[in-house]
Amino acid sequence: MATAYIGFGSNLGDRMGNLASAVEAVAHLPETHVEQVSNAYESVPAYVEDQPLFLNAAAQVTTSLMADALMAHLLDIESAMGRVRERDQGPRVIDLDLLLYDDEEWNTTELTLPHPGLTERDFVVTPLLEIAPRVTLPNGHHLRRSEATQGDVLRDAGPIPDVGAIHDVPIEPVEWVEVATSQTTADRIVGFDASLQLKREVLVDEGIPVAWEPHEPGMDMDPFGMPVTYRLLVPADRVGRARELMAAVDAAPPNFDEGPPAL
Repeated sequence: MATAYIGFGSNLGDRMGNLASAVEAVAHLPETHVEQVSNAYESVPAYVEDQPLFLNAAAQVTTSLMADALMAHLLDIESAMGRVRERDQGPRVIDLDLLLYDDEEWNTTELTLPHPGLTERDFVVTPLLEIAPRVTLPNGHHLRRSEATQGDVLRDAGPIPDVGAIHDVPIEPVEWVEVATSQTTADRIVGFDASLQLKREVLVDEGIPVAWEPHEPGMDMDPFGMPVTYRLLVPADRVGRARELMAAVDAAPPNFDEGPPAL
């Protein structure tokens, strides 16, 4: 049995419903079992910007199918769900990409593995790191959100409905816990503590999912400039490591021109 990772994307129609249908279709492929499915993440379109926002997700599967056979099945699912390829990188009902297949490398007319562009696409890296925070490419390279410059993730849109029933494992909602906080100044000139964004970068590089409360700094819509307290959150099961990293950042005040400190 091989372990493979599949990327899902949709920006037409019922995007969340499309993701759910695609995951269910993958779960019914021969000799294939869905092990994990990430939350859905809303992202800006990459490469072709004049189209609707995407919802993206990733799944881990085990399969006895060869990589090219698995890819052929994914293309069949796309066709069955009504994907029409009218424009390269354009809008789509569903997009299914075979991202990784064990440590295999392919370079044929039908299949390239790892998927080209994987490391530069935030909408791929973010959901993939949620379910496989230690995943590496065949060359041993670790995925990092800081290296992903295309298709920025805007928000975590939550679990894909009914996915838990596919592999008989209930999907529990993520419990988010605060690990760092900072407040803006009243006049909004100084703004929030820049170290908070540095701490986010350190967590992301470690493969720890992050969230903001009440929203990400810079997304403010308050015309009156009232002070805002920003809270940086991580999943409850990653709090221990996150707090170790936060303590390391606090113990070594950074030079923001040089990026995060070596931890």
